[in-house]
Amino acid sequence: MSRKLTSILNLLSVIILIAWNGYANTGNYNGKSVGELSAEYDNLFTPASYAFSIWGVIFLMLTIFGLYGVYVSFSKKHQAEKKNYKTDFILTTSPWFLAANIFCGLWVALWLDEHIAASVVMMLGILFCLLMCVRQLDMEIWDAPFPIIALVWWPLCLYSGWISVATIANIAAWLNGTYEIALDTQVIVTILMIFIAFVINSLMIWKRSMREFAMVGVWALVAIFVRFQSETILDASSAQLIAYTSLGLAIALFIQSGIHGSINGKSNPFKKFLEWRAANG
Repeated sequence: MSRKLTSILNLLSVIILIAWNGYANTGNYNGKSVGELSAEYDNLFTPASYAFSIWGVIFLMLTIFGLYGVYVSFSKKHQAEKKNYKTDFILTTSPWFLAANIFCGLWVALWLDEHIAASVVMMLGILFCLLMCVRQLDMEIWDAPFPIIALVWWPLCLYSGWISVATIANIAAWLNGTYEIALDTQVIVTILMIFIAFVINSLMIWKRSMREFAMVGVWALVAIFVRFQSETILDASSAQLIAYTSLGLAIALFIQSGIHGSINGKSNPFKKFLEWRAANG
């Protein structure tokens, strides 16, 4: 597929995904919104409801990714530039970015139809496709110019970071909806899931330099802490155990990101922006 066609399809997939999510969340598709159905399949790993507002930021960044792809594909300046697989992000992420958006749209439909097991498969599909984008681009392990950092890496980091958290929550929702699990067992499993999320995000910091990915993890873990400040289905000690485990690991992730950023100060995005502006001044 040509670069131009791929970029157009990527942008269209983002626009359709945003429109489909907006329509689905009105309750017109199946009588319930995604959030209302999430409340029915509630699990202890689900963060406070405000955490899902991050989709607004993700959709904005995906739109920027799509628009930048179209601009690069049709700009004579960029067409004349020599590219390799790292900088030719449109073809390098093809067909994975498009497939991730398709899986995401299918996930919404399956979730609202209450095919929870199938929705887990779709969620895993989204995550796999986004991780393929990360792998194919060698994201954040080479010295990229600022436009690549801000307009390609950041959108993919936010998207994949949130989907990694959502995948764990989706699996937990399926387990709770399929099996009758005692609350004590749910508490133990939730603590385990929080540690898994922490390990995944830590690895993304130190193995891939994806601090933005980890900041999404911090956002989610803090939101779990906030939820359990007013949670009523658990006894106080269990609620506090989950809450402060989440908060403690969120703080640990934040500190790790700061340490990693200070160690890799030469690739600081602000410095890269100044370099790019000076070169294109």
